[in-house]
Amino acid sequence: MLQTPDWNPAILEEAGITETMIKGLGGELAEYLAPFRQAIKYPGQEKHMDMFVKGFMSDLQYKSAEPIALRYGASVRGAQRFLSSGQTDTAMLEVIYQKKLSEAIASPDGMITIDECGEPKKGNLSVGVARQYCGALGKTDNCQVGVYVGYTTSVGYGLINRRLYMPEKWFDADHANVRAACDVPKNLTFKTKPQAAAEMLNEVSATGLFPARWVGADCVYGMNKEVIASIPESYWYFADVQSSTLIFTRKPEMVTPEYSGRGRRDLKPRPSVAPMQVKALADDETYPWNKVHLGEGAKGPIFAYEKCLRVIKCEEGLPTDTVWLYIRKLDDGTCKFSFSNAPADTAIFVIRDAALMRWPIEQCFLECKNELGLDHCEARSWKSWHRHTILVLMAHLFLTTIRLKYKKKPQS
Repeated sequence: MLQTPDWNPAILEEAGITETMIKGLGGELAEYLAPFRQAIKYPGQEKHMDMFVKGFMSDLQYKSAEPIALRYGASVRGAQRFLSSGQTDTAMLEVIYQKKLSEAIASPDGMITIDECGEPKKGNLSVGVARQYCGALGKTDNCQVGVYVGYTTSVGYGLINRRLYMPEKWFDADHANVRAACDVPKNLTFKTKPQAAAEMLNEVSATGLFPARWVGADCVYGMNKEVIASIPESYWYFADVQSSTLIFTRKPEMVTPEYSGRGRRDLKPRPSVAPMQVKALADDETYPWNKVHLGEGAKGPIFAYEKCLRVIKCEEGLPTDTVWLYIRKLDDGTCKFSFSNAPADTAIFVIRDAALMRWPIEQCFLECKNELGLDHCEARSWKSWHRHTILVLMAHLFLTTIRLKYKKKPQS
């Protein structure tokens, strides 16, 4: 099965695989999968693990259990049972996967990233499904949302771990039957997405497998005080914020409001000047744009426009920490805004590099969805979602190792 030459041609092209290399690719996949076999607790289940990982990298248009099983002549029910109840230790698969990811791309210059990925769903019987914001659709709709922790270094990028977000209503009495049908762990309790992200961030840090200088976060998590406060002091953060986020461009004086002559006197000091929104600085010509060359692309040089300055965060109307504000203008004219607590003497190119390291997690989502079937899971249970996703991550890491191998050792 692993030798079947049905690889997705887009994957092969992206990984730099030539026709002469394809013959040995099945053997390389078998060698890659060998350490994962210790997580298989029932004889014969290895073929299902191999089948899914190979199927995710195949030229199948849809990559759920049924088409993958039919492609390789396996039992559809057997494939479905492997996802939902197969005697395989998913936690052990995750541990082995994380060690292999670390071996492949770990570097001290890394960034650990926090983001989420939504998958549209029909009906309300799949685990965690609810009407909520779905990034894939750009709107609120029926979907599942996974919270992910990724990793980016100068060597490569990948996803470290994930956790399915369970909306609070899933824990009420009305959902008791569907929780049982989806085999949701009985000891599972409600956690917000920022809480889940903070827990995973600390778990990743505790493994020691992913050295990093930075923690990156998108707006959902970058705007959340709980997430920012949970970041260990050994990291600097680079966190996206909304364009309406309030800041001071300089430390304001704190003054006691004049007494109006009516009611109780307000003795609480207030800033002497009003804060402004970060988007005002994008239009402020006294802070000029800096044009920077990011590299060479398929269509020529890639340029970007940026502003980077020190500002004071505003929380509940009061000045707090002094941070870097990084503004980047996108090709369509819109701007991205980010805060960083990197030291005041940090060079701007270091902040810029952090901005670029924030985006590979989005590339991971694109690759895992468009090429590997991350969003093709039709099984409805808690275990199925987590097993499907770890198998996709295993496939993605295999492709990363192949890219790195043939990048270092060009083949004719």
